[in-house]
Amino acid sequence: MPIVTTARAVEPSVTRRQRVEQRIASRAVSALLAAGYSLAVCQGDEDEQPTTRDKRDIMRDLGECDEDRIIVYSPAKGRVGWVYLVYGNDNGETVITDYTTNLEPQLQAVNAYAETLV
Repeated sequence: MPIVTTARAVEPSVTRRQRVEQRIASRAVSALLAAGYSLAVCQGDEDEQPTTRDKRDIMRDLGECDEDRIIVYSPAKGRVGWVYLVYGNDNGETVITDYTTNLEPQLQAVNAYAETLV
């Protein structure tokens, strides 16, 4: 996930928030990949990117818009869920704003980590 910068100086609090968002998104991606899923990123209103298990590709596609959806695919079942990310809220700890409930086991530790950042 790139940290978006401009020609103007960026507030230190914005940089901190973006780093928190990036760490949480990275943990979510790692947890889902570790569970055997393939992922696709849907940026804003754009079509989703191809599915992949390459974390670097996934992280590269995250954070280019104000919001992303990580679409989750199972090899056996196809599309099984999604994770909704919204950037710019609070101090970054609420970047994961929603997800399908069947992904709770994979995201439980990520949510616990995010709560430590409040």
